[in-house]
Amino acid sequence: MTEKQNRFEKHSTKITAVLYSVIGLLLLVGTFFLVKAARDELNRGGERYIVLREPRPFQDISHRPSTETLFLTTGLENKKYRLRVDADGYIIPSKVHENADLSIVFLGGSTTECQYMDELARFPYLVGRHLENSLGITVNSFNTGHAGNNSEHSLFILQAKVVPKHPKIVVMMECVNDLTWLLTMGNYYAPHYNRGIIVEKEYNPIKNFILSFVRQKAAVQFDANDEFAGYRESKKYISIEDICAQYKKNLELFVFICKQQNIIPVLMTQFNRFTMETKKEFQDNNHLKSLEDRFGMSFEQYYHSYHSLNNVQRIVAAEQHIPLIDLDKLVPKSSEYMYDTVHLSEKGSRLVAEIIAKQLEPIAR
Repeated sequence: MTEKQNRFEKHSTKITAVLYSVIGLLLLVGTFFLVKAARDELNRGGERYIVLREPRPFQDISHRPSTETLFLTTGLENKKYRLRVDADGYIIPSKVHENADLSIVFLGGSTTECQYMDELARFPYLVGRHLENSLGITVNSFNTGHAGNNSEHSLFILQAKVVPKHPKIVVMMECVNDLTWLLTMGNYYAPHYNRGIIVEKEYNPIKNFILSFVRQKAAVQFDANDEFAGYRESKKYISIEDICAQYKKNLELFVFICKQQNIIPVLMTQFNRFTMETKKEFQDNNHLKSLEDRFGMSFEQYYHSYHSLNNVQRIVAAEQHIPLIDLDKLVPKSSEYMYDTVHLSEKGSRLVAEIIAKQLEPIAR
């Protein structure tokens, strides 16, 4: 044992050199294969896909409004509101009947989703019940509203999952989200980490690092309370005429797709509390400064822009000879029916359901 130790001590320099050489060789070979793997991954590129912004299938959450939301609203209860979604991404209650005589689908954003409301009080569901009572038929009314969605998102939902259901009627209500998006991003196809149409696939951390290094994309800084915070610095001025023109094309495409699929398209202007009298309310809630900071607009400019988009729906409905439900005019602009500028209270939802059902009766027969 001593002889072996002495032999090692005698040749320790050579042995150490051999060990370091072997380790170095292994590292060199490992680096070679790692670089080759990285290069192969890079050559394969990254995948992108079109996202379907819908209520998440099988979702079952109960959400309480934040303290800030409660402060900025009128009459919204401080309690948990349940939002359940079926396997096809429709808000429950959805498929009430296995084989209904009539199927209606509602497209839109949070104003259609009605998150802060009891399940049986959401207007898309209530419309079905009203039509059943008035027409004596079975009705399934599907709600695929999703917070933040604009008309572009609704068009993808229409083609991807609504058309295959072969509903008789599809109702779309979009306005405020389109205005917010276009004022900030300039066009419907601008990239955005949460609301963009095209999304880059997530890979393992190594490939994500390689692709991000090669693409040399700077990470967008965003605020959890403001999805557009990191995008405003690079935004370009866009006129209300350009916004209306882009919006009109999407509405016309909605009508075209529906007609091609033998679906009756229905446009709805958006209920709201935007009046010149609400300027003081905006001022009290510091919303005037928010409009200036986010859009560089006065209340009067925003008011005109918002109502211009609602008016585009009237124009398209008249030109395309399709039904229009003018909720902008039919729903009183009061906190009795909306807990903020565009979201319905339960009383407002029940009123809207009655109005929609009444106006759908002639085409639902």
